[in-house]
Amino acid sequence: MNQRLRGLTLYAWAVLIAVLLWFQVHGQGESTLNMDVSLQLRGLADGMVLINELPDHVKVTISGLQARLKSLDEKKLYVSLSAEGLLEPVVVERPIEVEAIHLPPGLVVDNIQPDRLQLQVDRLVRKNIDVHPKFDLVEGWHVENETISPKSVAISGPEIWFEELTYLSTEALRPALQSGAFTLTARIVVPVGKALKLDKKDATFVVQGYLRDTNIKTKTAEMPLK
Repeated sequence: MNQRLRGLTLYAWAVLIAVLLWFQVHGQGESTLNMDVSLQLRGLADGMVLINELPDHVKVTISGLQARLKSLDEKKLYVSLSAEGLLEPVVVERPIEVEAIHLPPGLVVDNIQPDRLQLQVDRLVRKNIDVHPKFDLVEGWHVENETISPKSVAISGPEIWFEELTYLSTEALRPALQSGAFTLTARIVVPVGKALKLDKKDATFVVQGYLRDTNIKTKTAEMPLK
């Protein structure tokens, strides 16, 4: 009798524990969570370069149990976009790869925005481009016999941009307004949004020349004769 009672007691405890566990897991209900998840490009072949800019993040909607949703850390999640097989200059659309998101059991991805992205891929080339000094002068002042050293710079980027890129300019130079020779140090300006990169990121250039005030000649010519 006691053994049978003990068996029923153990069975009752087992049922109670099972019910409590069920309520702990399922009794909290389900919900959805919107997250900004990092986007990673993978599989871009050597010798190729991406021309267009991709977003750093995409919006992902995940649904499931509230307790598990709360445990998610969006900094540890990411989705990927494949550039595999793109070996020639091309413009294509590729789907976001949901499989890259590793979620706990019971959570699913309901939506991704955007779910497809465009890839513009071109050959990566390297060339030496001439550098020209650029001056920002007050009216009446003029630079003569300007030189720059080095005269060119190595730059890498998509082949398509080099069809129109014949030279690069320095940042705007403003020598002191004093007639005579000058020497300045300058950096160059790389066109934004064209995926161009200098081989030497912090390259500097020495610009020399002679600054002349042309207003002096004009004032002398206008002086009345005595």
